[in-house]
Amino acid sequence: MKLMKLTAEVTLVRFVTLVAIVLSSLAMSSVAGAGQTNDLQRQVEDAMRGRDLRNVEVSVQGSEATLAGRVPHFWAKDQAIKRALDVDGIETVATELELPEPEDDNDLAEQIAKAVQRYPHYTMWDHITGRVNEGKVLLGGWVTPERAKDEELFERVGKIKGVQDVQNDIEVLPPAQSDMNLRNSIQRQLAANTHFERFANMMHPPFHIVIRNGHVLLVGYVQTQVEVIEMQRIVGQTQGVLRVENQLQTLQ
Repeated sequence: MKLMKLTAEVTLVRFVTLVAIVLSSLAMSSVAGAGQTNDLQRQVEDAMRGRDLRNVEVSVQGSEATLAGRVPHFWAKDQAIKRALDVDGIETVATELELPEPEDDNDLAEQIAKAVQRYPHYTMWDHITGRVNEGKVLLGGWVTPERAKDEELFERVGKIKGVQDVQNDIEVLPPAQSDMNLRNSIQRQLAANTHFERFANMMHPPFHIVIRNGHVLLVGYVQTQVEVIEMQRIVGQTQGVLRVENQLQTLQ
C-alpha cells in the first residue's frame, strides 16, 4: 500500500511539473507573440510618414493591419494600404480610413479633365478616357512608355478632393522602335502640312494619334471634314502603318 501511495505521489509530482512547463511555454509564446505584434505595429506606424498620412491610426492583430482615421484624398488612402502591405509580416490590410465627401460627378469629371490636360507629359501620342460614377473613377486609354505616365496620372486624379476610388486601366504602349519612328515621321508630315502646321508646337492639340505595333487610332477633333480626310491620307500613306482607325470628329 505504501509503495502504491509513493508511486501515486511521484506521478502527481510529474504531472504538476509537466503542467507548469506547458503553462510556462504558453506564457513565453504569448509574450513572444505580443512582442512580434508590437514590432509589426511600430513598423506599420513608421511607414505612415508624410503629411497626408499623419492622421492614420494603426492597429495590428497577427498578420493583419487595420488602418483608421481621416485622409485628405483617395491617393493617400491607396498609399497607406500599399505601405502597410510592404511591411514584412503584414499579409492583409483592413481599412476604416475616411475620405472627404464625394462631390458632384459632373464637377469631378471637369476637374479630372483639367488634371489630365495640365499633366506636362500628356502629348498628341497619348489618349486618356475616363468615367465617373458616385465619385468612383475609371481611367482608361493609352500612354507612351518613356516614363510612368499611367502611375503619375493615377496620382493626379487620386488627389482630387471628392474622388472615392480610382480604377486605373490605362495601357502603357509597347516601347517599339518602329512605333517611335512612325510618330516622328507623322509629326514631320503634319508640321509641313498647311492644315496642321498650326499644331506643330502645341502641347495639347485637339486630336490624338495612338500608335501600337503599326496600328493607328485617330481620335479627337479637327476643324472640317477636309482635315479628317487629310489626316487619314497622311497617316495611311506613312510607310510602316498597317491599319488606320479614324474616329476623328469635326467642330463644324
